[in-house]
Amino acid sequence: MIIDGLASTIPGTTFVNIKKTILEFGRYSTQFISGCNVTLINSDTKEKVSFVEVESNYLVSKDFKISPGSRWEMEVLMPNGKRYRSESELVPNEVPIDKISEKFTKELIFEESLGKYIAGHEISIDFEDPEEEQNFYYFQYRGFEKEIYCKLCNRGIYRSGECVSQINNPLAKEYYTYLCDQSCWKINYNEEISLFEDEFTNGKSISNLLVGRVPLYSNQDILVEILQLNISQNAHKYFKSIKDIVDNNSGFNAPLPSALIGNFYNIDDSEDPILGRFTAAAGRSNSIFIKRGGINEKIEGEYISPQPELLGDPLPNPITYVAPCIESRYQTKIKPLTWE
Repeated sequence: MIIDGLASTIPGTTFVNIKKTILEFGRYSTQFISGCNVTLINSDTKEKVSFVEVESNYLVSKDFKISPGSRWEMEVLMPNGKRYRSESELVPNEVPIDKISEKFTKELIFEESLGKYIAGHEISIDFEDPEEEQNFYYFQYRGFEKEIYCKLCNRGIYRSGECVSQINNPLAKEYYTYLCDQSCWKINYNEEISLFEDEFTNGKSISNLLVGRVPLYSNQDILVEILQLNISQNAHKYFKSIKDIVDNNSGFNAPLPSALIGNFYNIDDSEDPILGRFTAAAGRSNSIFIKRGGINEKIEGEYISPQPELLGDPLPNPITYVAPCIESRYQTKIKPLTWE
């Protein structure tokens, strides 16, 4: 069992993901657990905020945020009746980003599945580290690109909000694509863990700190929003342990060399092991718009050619061409404010 939860002072970034590890065909992977009851609790006022299950995540409203100086904890009721609660976390102070910049490089990251380096953009920031306290930073990014297809159905067609199997229809195509019914943006997240602590730079100006790497999986223009999350020392130690495990074991699918315990516990059974943690963070963000149309490097992302339904296709009526842009952690119909 793994519970990964974040609440921050940046609207739209609070989420919880609940998974279980499984072993399939000799490889470790994770599977989302549906049907949980997830609640965020203010440790002082006892205010409760409920999460809603959306597209393999548990989310709150997009305008929800927590405040620096408040304390929060999380409770999860599993479908099997088990109850997990996190330790209380104090929200640190926010630290703003002064400047954001990008640099294109032909050898951004080494892609093991391809056996070579792929191109992309390095994202760096400048900021002033506060002198009065020790700070621990956890950097994330959200990459916004215009969505082309709002639904792709493998061996199926889109009807009544879901993909309906056509596996027994020998005349159906391998897949069908459906355009978005309105302007829509897909949201990608960083695949690496990026951390920084001010042990040797307390109170100093931090310049040109590399905080994110955006692979060239698409030649579409992209808006990259860097989230600078000020977290607790315990949270920093936890994410540093994960980073070390991933860096030393070739990815998240590698088996853990040792138990990684976060701050969740079973309310009714202290012997029940649970992985993951709830983190309360004070965040500030800054964005940069990257035009990628003129880049001549090879795109390594998978291109999916359009395969729409056509009149006369041997498919159940009504013939369908579009699908809705569904608000989730990975998709939005709200245009990013700094999109050019």
